[in-house]
Amino acid sequence: MSRILLTAIGSMSALPALERYRELGHQVFTCDIYDRAFNTAPLYADGFFQSHLATRGEEYVQQMLESVRRDRIDFLIPLTDPEVDVLSPRKAEFLALGCVLCTPDEDQARLFRSKDQMNRFLEERSIGRVIPTMTATETLPPWPFPLLMKPRSGRSSQGLTVVRNEDEYLAALQKRDDYIVQPYLTGDIWCVDVARDKAGKCVALARREILRSPSGLGMTVETVPGHPLEEVCQQIAQAAELVGVVNMEFIAHDGEYYFLEVNPRFSGGVGFSMAAGADFAAFELLCHGGSPLPHIQPKHCILARESRIQITRP
Repeated sequence: MSRILLTAIGSMSALPALERYRELGHQVFTCDIYDRAFNTAPLYADGFFQSHLATRGEEYVQQMLESVRRDRIDFLIPLTDPEVDVLSPRKAEFLALGCVLCTPDEDQARLFRSKDQMNRFLEERSIGRVIPTMTATETLPPWPFPLLMKPRSGRSSQGLTVVRNEDEYLAALQKRDDYIVQPYLTGDIWCVDVARDKAGKCVALARREILRSPSGLGMTVETVPGHPLEEVCQQIAQAAELVGVVNMEFIAHDGEYYFLEVNPRFSGGVGFSMAAGADFAAFELLCHGGSPLPHIQPKHCILARESRIQITRP
């Protein structure tokens, strides 16, 4: 039995992971930037504390280190991109305390979080199909409108905008200085949860997002075991020498699958994969703990998200 700390316990991946770790007999400690009564997950945890924002950098890291000491944490699993950004360079410090930090290594995390660098990485290795991408400047790109503009290291569709003419494009440039620009493609979004262990074995499960929230959260999905995207994602994981669990996103457009991004942590829809028979919560511990991944036989099925209402503070 291990002692696990899950951060950002209000995130959509948190409750499925927490419940699974409890089923496996682990103790699970949690934290979030909000009061413990603001979501239901702490009701099922062995401990909770209110955390700093990850964007506060060193204060946040020191708070996590203190939790590791106090609660004797064996595995720390960050659930949001900003947490991965600030924690991944500090893996050695956590390991010195006996805690395995379950993130990609610093260089991998930086690569995954940079959409244009990741595109170049795949192009150089002829892996998959990428969307033409360039840094947004006052010089218009060579593609027709509409265009998609998004932050280079954005997440959860934050800052993403579709511009339909030159005036909208130039206005968007005034809002922030980290935009990249791409042709605007339409089509179904596909997500693939991917795990790779230290020996190089990969497992993956693809799902088509049937219904999504405006922030990109899958509400109804179809899991499609054996889909060709799983092989593409395994190639990406091998090329990047990933260890652990990530999520990769694609868009299906005109019969082709175009790479969108790598999320270097559990996806908001990881619970769908787990319900379909691919236990990515357990895989995270196996990968970072040095154990081999098992063979999986997940189900081809349609799954829908439910919400539960509970009193968190009488």
